[in-house]
Amino acid sequence: MTSDDLGLNPGARILVAERDEPSARQIAEYLEAVGHTVLVALDGEEALRLIRRDDPEIAILDVGIPRLNAYQLCERVKTHPTTRNIPVIMMVCPTAQDEKIRGLEVGAEDFLSRPVNKLELLARVKSLVRVRRLNDQVETTENVIFGLARMLEGKVSQAGSDSQRLADHACLLGRALGLAEEDLEILRKGAILHDIGKIAVREEILLKAGGLSSEEYNEIKLHPEVGERICGPLRCAEDLLPIIRHHQERWDGKGYPDGLEGEQIPLLARIMSIADAYDAMLSPRPYRPALASSTAQDNLRKGSGAQWDPNLIEVFLDALRRREEATQRMVIGYSGGPEVSASA
Repeated sequence: MTSDDLGLNPGARILVAERDEPSARQIAEYLEAVGHTVLVALDGEEALRLIRRDDPEIAILDVGIPRLNAYQLCERVKTHPTTRNIPVIMMVCPTAQDEKIRGLEVGAEDFLSRPVNKLELLARVKSLVRVRRLNDQVETTENVIFGLARMLEGKVSQAGSDSQRLADHACLLGRALGLAEEDLEILRKGAILHDIGKIAVREEILLKAGGLSSEEYNEIKLHPEVGERICGPLRCAEDLLPIIRHHQERWDGKGYPDGLEGEQIPLLARIMSIADAYDAMLSPRPYRPALASSTAQDNLRKGSGAQWDPNLIEVFLDALRRREEATQRMVIGYSGGPEVSASA
């Protein structure tokens, strides 16, 4: 393998922070020879200015740079929201294991030993830049998908955005079941994205005040599969897609798109189904006003064991009751307790 095999098209913008100017220029020549653009800094403060101004795709830091050393600089880069995705390579002494450990502690992704080997330098840079670009593409895709979901929600919801309330109800049930924080985060994302497939459904159907024809209903029934395809590129797709595809399944097997029944339906999808139904009942629709919470809870009881998992319904209703009681206690405590009449 030659240096020509280790270039990128287009080349990357790379920051090199090196205490020794001749060494910095040599590293810059290696990188520029394969098409990269190199920014050179001789101390940490200058490097930080260049990072903030020019947004390099990767930073190569000599551990011995003065005026803000490499560890301090790396820590600042990794804790700032606009620069934390910049990969950092630290140049270290090959026998100084403590330098690598300290570098890992502040977030460095990779290391180069001195003296720097040209082919190793180019290979590590190419690898990290490709990962950075891939992550940027995924992040852009995620922003577009979440933006589409919020746009759709704003269009079809008469009461404004209710995904936050839906997430609150889903997480209320999830916590009552003892789910881990990672699962609760998936439920929060699922609350935003579960109905994104409705972007392929005609607006007149989504906003129709009367009942749907069988043809219109069949069009609605396609939205879980469409949503699954839209959300396939997400980084959290493996955990999120079962919610998107299966939140319209029923406990009795009469749901869609796959007719799953009982515990064949993924747990997070069963949770989202209950939270989604409850939230929908609390929200106004073109064909009816919002329901009172007591009426919505009665409807959940009626559908328990048919539309929804009966065990989860019981846990959800109990969690709602306990939260309502806690809220009432807080209100009473805040007001100083019940009023006492003057004649008492």
